[in-house]
Amino acid sequence: MAPRLGSIPTDRVGDPLPPNQTDFAALTNAAASAALDAYDLPEPVDLRPIRLLNNAVYSVTTGDGSRFALRVHRPRGRPAQHTLAELTFLDAVHRQLAREGVRVPAPVVTSDGALSVSVELPQDAGTLWHCDLLTWVDGDVRRPGEGLGPSGVRELGRAHAQLHLASESFTPPAGFAVPHWDADALFTERSPYRPGPIDAFLSGEDRTDFDRVAELTAKVFADLGTGSEAFGLVHMDFILGNCHTVRTAHGWSIGVLDFDELGYGHFLYDLAPVMGNLSDYPHLRRLRASYLDGYRSVRPLPIELEAHLPVLMAARHAAQCLWAAGLVHSNGSADVDTADHIAYRMWEVRRCLAMR
Repeated sequence: MAPRLGSIPTDRVGDPLPPNQTDFAALTNAAASAALDAYDLPEPVDLRPIRLLNNAVYSVTTGDGSRFALRVHRPRGRPAQHTLAELTFLDAVHRQLAREGVRVPAPVVTSDGALSVSVELPQDAGTLWHCDLLTWVDGDVRRPGEGLGPSGVRELGRAHAQLHLASESFTPPAGFAVPHWDADALFTERSPYRPGPIDAFLSGEDRTDFDRVAELTAKVFADLGTGSEAFGLVHMDFILGNCHTVRTAHGWSIGVLDFDELGYGHFLYDLAPVMGNLSDYPHLRRLRASYLDGYRSVRPLPIELEAHLPVLMAARHAAQCLWAAGLVHSNGSADVDTADHIAYRMWEVRRCLAMR
């Protein structure tokens, strides 16, 4: 029986997709339906679109009530070998993390034991759509003032450190390929985001500030070095929006998802995205102290390294300009206005640099 494609719930319906996006969404829907044929799932199977951004994400509910997340990756997005490496990592560490109270998605293998499946559609001949199925990570996104206080922030820091410990204990198999998030990857046209010419979307004051952040970040990275205590496999997009929290009788249960940008980088830089999130709220010092206290309860973090965080927070915002530009080259997204997004990111760059 073919999976039933459900409609997006009414509270998720926004503006209509532009014409090229409408066509792209139809293709991802077709690829998602075809991909599920590779899995042994109890029928009936309900397939429901959730999001179309870096990739298309679907909720999959099976006849026995189990729930999964199906991802359909953009054909012109990241290389398939990077996705396979991400799945290999999650498959290796999800049990270890679960023992430490951190929930991450685990890959579901196909009926022939593969971690992913490639689909070619009759209406899009010659294009391979890479898809994978993951276990569902329950929970809600909470933010300061909306159910997330210092104790919850501390647990997020603890979970983040557990991820870093798991990456330190992980032994990559032969052929394991992920990006190396050095300064070139974050700030140049050689970025895995595939942004195209930077002059096409940054000029004037923005380009000057972008180049300044790139220079400052390269110096920080050089100072940190690439020893195992400073550099390793990192999430790269650990933000509040990628943390699903659940209150239990024993405290917080933390779920972490969206490992799409998994790669080698500096552990300290990996803190920058969530530090940027927390800086949007009052009582930043208290929230940051709670987060870092939770992190240090699991893994060492020298106090003197905190001085680098404003530059690395600025670096995260600057690098997201390249992400937004790269998204345009892979069919774009109705959720991102590229010019507005880059303007916002560069405003944040200047705000973060002012914290130094």
